[in-house]
Amino acid sequence: PCPWLKRTSSRAELQSFSVHFAMPKAEAKKAGKVAKAVAESVSRKTKKIRSKVRFYRPKTLIKARDPKYPLKSVETRAKVDKYTIIQYPVTTESA
Repeated sequence: PCPWLKRTSSRAELQSFSVHFAMPKAEAKKAGKVAKAVAESVSRKTKKIRSKVRFYRPKTLIKARDPKYPLKSVETRAKVDKYTIIQYPVTTESA
């Protein structure tokens, strides 16, 4: 399957493989630094201290509306026009 896992690999094949996949010095140095940093830093998870009795839901982002089309397709016409006034005259004193 893999050329580097063959039992009968010649020395030249192995050398060409290692040269092909070798890391440059700068990368090797950086990798060493990363490995050292990972080995040194130890972090512990702390439990969150609850200072309140009630749980308040966290405030999240509220976006303004951005409609793509109007809610109503046709405008509503005025309900009171000159004919409705004649049909149902307003007979109060304030009128």
